[in-house]
Amino acid sequence: MDTTDAHETPAPALEEQGGRSPSDPLTVDALLRQSARGDRASFSAFYDATVPWVHGMAAAMFRSPRDAAEATLQTYLAAWEAAPEAELDLSEKDDAAHRERLVFAWLEVLAHRVMTGLLREEAEPGRGRLPDGAGPAASDRHAPPEDLSGRVDPAAFEAVRGAWLGGLTDAQLAERLGLPRDTARTLVRNGVRQLTAAHRTLARGLDQPADADAARTTDVPLGATTAEDLEAGRGAQLADLAALHALSPEDHAAAVDAVRRRGGGDLAVWRSRVDGARRAVTWAFRGVVAEPPSALLDDLLHRLPAPAAEDAAGRPVRPPRDRRRPLKIALLALLTLLVVAAGAWVAWDQFSRPGIVHRVESAQDLYTTSTYPGRQGGTLQAFLSPDQNSGFVTVNGMPRLPEGRAYQVWLYPKDGSAPSSLGQYGSGDFGDPLAFRGLDRFAALSLTEEADDSPAVPTSKPLVSISLDPGSHTGPQYGGRPSGHG
Repeated sequence: MDTTDAHETPAPALEEQGGRSPSDPLTVDALLRQSARGDRASFSAFYDATVPWVHGMAAAMFRSPRDAAEATLQTYLAAWEAAPEAELDLSEKDDAAHRERLVFAWLEVLAHRVMTGLLREEAEPGRGRLPDGAGPAASDRHAPPEDLSGRVDPAAFEAVRGAWLGGLTDAQLAERLGLPRDTARTLVRNGVRQLTAAHRTLARGLDQPADADAARTTDVPLGATTAEDLEAGRGAQLADLAALHALSPEDHAAAVDAVRRRGGGDLAVWRSRVDGARRAVTWAFRGVVAEPPSALLDDLLHRLPAPAAEDAAGRPVRPPRDRRRPLKIALLALLTLLVVAAGAWVAWDQFSRPGIVHRVESAQDLYTTSTYPGRQGGTLQAFLSPDQNSGFVTVNGMPRLPEGRAYQVWLYPKDGSAPSSLGQYGSGDFGDPLAFRGLDRFAALSLTEEADDSPAVPTSKPLVSISLDPGSHTGPQYGGRPSGHG
């Protein structure tokens, strides 16, 4: 596996799995858009721009080079099928580097889901077993990257690496590390939380003491089983394991079911935690790259479905999609339906939020609220579209909070039921708008300061609240285009 400086470009990849050089004529999100329309030349270019990171994961996860190549190929076959849905929520109004980070995050999560499925099923969908029999690569202990030194406990980092690049469940990881299962599970949870904190700190360019991020992990140890954690009310913490596909299908199903039964607030916290964990983990292992076999692209193109038609210029055109057809039947054969559906939901969520912003901004009935000041500084403004039944808010200038504290955003249902959380954020995490669907169900939105363990309901007085009723005749004035938002 190649982890040298040979792939320092494209430049954005040094930050968050970025994309092609800004001087290139087409970025990866543009190539994905064209691939979604059946353009095989663009899909070939998309493969060339992204394959070092996908094959780097495969080379780390499979001991056989032939198996690693097949896993890479299976990932791109899945990406070809999924591209039409992915491109729907990529908005040209979003920053180009941001769009490319979204595409890379989507592709890495898709690759991990395909590869862990191959490892655990030991078979290709419809083709029998992998050529050499699936199996994880040999595991050698690795120190955290230099920029994570002092921020992530080495033992916790090793546990995360085993789960992510080893494709191991918590039980398999405990066996490989020679640790009790509760210790292994706790190490993974701690490592994910430390990586998430370090990612936020370094992405904001803060001059923070090297050990400050690692000190953020204050959760009690996890138990030896998912049932034990759910009984003790630690279900939200299992999101850190689920983000790495480290739970068995049965445990994953039990955790998701428990979160759903607790209500919308817990589900939003779970989603936010999985999303943040995957961003941090793909960033932490961004240096893991490898060159695939030279003939792999030809094999991939040969195995793509035959085009059903051509356009006037003689280019292949993707046939119309039957939207009732499952997104990826082959993936459903790899993992249980629940695991794949939950994983796909989180992956697509990275695309859905910027898509909501674009659709709300473009809506003919767009309403904007006044800019609301917070009690301790900062401002909040809402942008709403009843036609789209969606909205988003921008948050600016929030003061930095002490360690162990975070801002949490809440949506209050019109029926008076418990509020739903839009997640927790540091003062520097509000660069992107916070988007939501179901505008007709919510009466108000507020922002509070909470302990960073993501409570299920607000525990403090709102720092700022805002009405979500575009028909209101009191309070903020509505109408016009967004202000203070590019």
